[in-house]
Amino acid sequence: MAPDYEKARLKELIIDKALVVRREPITLSSGQKTNHYYDLKKVLAHGEGLKLTGSLMLLEMLKMGPVKSVGGLETGAISISVAISMESLEHDNISWFFVRKQPKGHGLQNMIEGNVLEPVVVVEDVITKGESVLKAIEVLQSKWKHMLGVVAIIDRGGGKDNLQAKHKIKFVSLFEDKDFEDVVKERLAKLNV
Repeated sequence: MAPDYEKARLKELIIDKALVVRREPITLSSGQKTNHYYDLKKVLAHGEGLKLTGSLMLLEMLKMGPVKSVGGLETGAISISVAISMESLEHDNISWFFVRKQPKGHGLQNMIEGNVLEPVVVVEDVITKGESVLKAIEVLQSKWKHMLGVVAIIDRGGGKDNLQAKHKIKFVSLFEDKDFEDVVKERLAKLNV
């Protein structure tokens, strides 16, 4: 499939399956309140959505350089990382990992699980302020892991504003919040908001 078609189809899936618009404000993990929410796990739990995400994010990652592994903070980054790793079989067979929010209380008590090979790319589904990504990056840097950048499915503003401008981290997203603005406005109008 052509990348333009894949991106258009992924956007359709996000609109149909994941874009939640409500009259009452929804509190995001960042603490911000909004009338729309991207429940991307609904798209990532769907075979077509998972494949499209893996394919499109892999293309963006490869533009950053010779990536060897991909991952991010549990649980949001796990399905994305697996999808990218599966799509990479025809390229460099990229490994995947995830960063725990807290060390496991038994066994090896690792903060990072999976196969971390350098250089890495950190992935996320939706970035509002970038706090989850920064937690993952902090853990990776504490283990002296070289990072190429961050790729997200949707940037609500925190990717460009916080990661790229403030923290000087190379960042790209497949979509921005404004790409769904018309649909959000239309759905809010139907709710008389």
